[in-house]
Amino acid sequence: MIIRKVDIWHLNLAFKSPVKHNLATHRGSENIILKVTTDGGMAGYGEGIPRTFVTGETIAESLSFLKEELIPIILRTSLASGQIIFDTLAHSYSKSRAQAYPAAFCAVEMALLDAAGKTWGKSLGDFLGPRLRERVVYSAVLPMASPTQMARFFDLVKMKNMRLLKLKVGNNSDLEILKSAREKLGWEIDIRVDANAAWTANEAIARIEEMTPYRISAVEQPVAKTDFAGLQKVSAALPIPIIADESICTEEDAQRLIELQACQIFNLRLSKCGGLGRATRIKQMAEKAGIRCQLGCHVGETSILAAAGRYFALCNNHLAYVEGSFAPYLLTKDPVCPSVVFDNGGLASGFLDPGLGVRVMDSILEELAISKVTIGE
Repeated sequence: MIIRKVDIWHLNLAFKSPVKHNLATHRGSENIILKVTTDGGMAGYGEGIPRTFVTGETIAESLSFLKEELIPIILRTSLASGQIIFDTLAHSYSKSRAQAYPAAFCAVEMALLDAAGKTWGKSLGDFLGPRLRERVVYSAVLPMASPTQMARFFDLVKMKNMRLLKLKVGNNSDLEILKSAREKLGWEIDIRVDANAAWTANEAIARIEEMTPYRISAVEQPVAKTDFAGLQKVSAALPIPIIADESICTEEDAQRLIELQACQIFNLRLSKCGGLGRATRIKQMAEKAGIRCQLGCHVGETSILAAAGRYFALCNNHLAYVEGSFAPYLLTKDPVCPSVVFDNGGLASGFLDPGLGVRVMDSILEELAISKVTIGE
């Protein structure tokens, strides 16, 4: 398999309604979609979402990195097996500035694996290792909103019979929202909270203790991204599992968190970690240290990233929680038809077709594009 051409779209995706958390209010998402075309005419797609407040990436810098450094490495290179793809990417990761641009790297890796799967009649899961389970259970994730809006969200969660729920917290209405959630949804549903770096360590300890009567199962990123000592302090002070999210992007982050014993769970998002390969390496590090992982997602992922996340979840045991497949609920248009979704109860299985197993509509990519660049042929 030789890559003859690469198309890169910079998309502007509109949301059906704003999504608010402590670090940002999202009314849309700017994503990078990458398409590789092989010498055999197969097309593979990948996606990355640069988020400055998470990884320091910008769209403009990520696009420049793709065009000037990463695409020239893979263009016209013979990729004869999945292992060669991973080896080639690992070499390029170590020789380029890829660690600074994980979303771009994620998009390239995903596109190559999608094209390889279609070329050789394999699913994405075949490149990740054996499929370890037949289905996964997704969580509902709710943004900050008014009590009236939250009541409507809770009705939707109840109607979909979701078993797992993550609530965004970090303002004065947290306890009111938790109380409402328990009244509406009962005490059997698993509720965890995500503060998105809302507090200092001392504030976090106090606020989380106030929440304990509502039986929360875990707390995600209670302190600032770089406050590893604060994360350690919160984790040591409370019996509730602490999840690192913005604080865990690289293997170096993982090693530092492990050494500090700063949390009990890592939140792995494919785009922020640099793709499936890097996320797998971080999960392996976590398992050796006795730390669990959850699969998270960026707000605004299309079904391209959702499909990759689905395979990651199916090929990895012991994930504390799985998030994603929200495109039909959030985006006004998804370039995948049909969209990647979960069923009632959050249940979902894999796909039948090779590669990512989804059909991407170039016409919708063109419609949503702010810009497009073609490299090769």
